[in-house]
Amino acid sequence: MGLRFNPPPGWPPPPAGFVPPPGWQPDPSWPPPPPGWQLWVPDDTVPTPAPMPPVPPPAGPMPPAGMPDQAGQVPYGPPPAYPAGQAPFGAPSPAERPRTSGFAIASLVFGIIGGILLSVIFGIVALTKMRNNPQLRGKGMAIAGLILSGVWLVIVIAAIAISAGTSSQRSASGPATQPGVTSVYSLRTGDCLQNPGARLGITSIKLVPCDQPHNAQVFAVFPVPGSGYPGAVALQHRAAAGCHARIAGSINRSLITNSMTLQYLYPESQSWAIGHRSITCLVVDSSNLTTSVLLH
Repeated sequence: MGLRFNPPPGWPPPPAGFVPPPGWQPDPSWPPPPPGWQLWVPDDTVPTPAPMPPVPPPAGPMPPAGMPDQAGQVPYGPPPAYPAGQAPFGAPSPAERPRTSGFAIASLVFGIIGGILLSVIFGIVALTKMRNNPQLRGKGMAIAGLILSGVWLVIVIAAIAISAGTSSQRSASGPATQPGVTSVYSLRTGDCLQNPGARLGITSIKLVPCDQPHNAQVFAVFPVPGSGYPGAVALQHRAAAGCHARIAGSINRSLITNSMTLQYLYPESQSWAIGHRSITCLVVDSSNLTTSVLLH
C-alpha cells in the first residue's frame, strides 16, 4: 500500500502527484496542522512497487552527481527543488496572476474626458467583474471614473441652471419681461436690447424690457429670398435698402434724435447653411433709452 501527501485544512491543494522534495517546508503563512495530523496517509489507489534488487556499487570512485559513469549511466543525484516549468506548491500559476481590468481603465479615461454615460457603465461593469474575480485589479480606477462622471454631471447641471437663470423671458404678447440673454435668431420686432456693436460672429444678445435702460430696439425683421448664400456684400446692400424702406411704417418719428443711427444684423454663411436667412433692423441710440420708439 502506498502513501500520499495529506495537507491539513487551510493549506492550498497540492498539484497532482506532488511529493515534497528534500528540505521542503510549508509556507509560514499557512495555518499549523492540527495536533496529531498525519501528513502522509495510506493510499489504496497507489500500488506498492515491488522492491528493487540491490545494485552493487561500481568499482572505483563515484563520479559527480549528474555525470555519466564508466558504463555510460548517469548515477542518481539530488532532484531539483521543483520540476522545470512548474510553479512551487501554493504559488499562483501564471494564468492566475493579477491583471488590470480593461473596463476600469475605460471608465477612468471616459471620466476624464467627460463621457459620463460610458464612464458610469464601464465603471459598474468593472466593479462587478472584480467582485466575482479576485485576480482582477483596477478598483481605484473604476471608482475614480465614477467620481469624475459625478463631477461632470454637477458641472452640466450647474451650466444648465445658470443658462436658464440668465435667459430672457417673454410675455405672451412677445416683449421681454426681465433682462437676459437670447439668441440673435430669435429677435422679434419691438425687442429692446443692448447694442451688440458692429462685429461678426454674434450669436447671442442681451434682451431687456423696454421700460429699463437700453440703447437699441428691433424695428423690423424680414427674410432674404433665395437658396444660395448671396455673400456678405450683397446682404449688406439688401439690409441697408430694406431697413431704410421700413423706417416710415415702424418708427415714431417724433422720438427720433440726432444721436440715433440705423444698424442691421444679417446671416453669415454658416448661419445661412443651417436655415437662418433673415435680416434684423435696429435703431441704436448713443445714450440709454427707457421707452419704445416704435409706432403703437
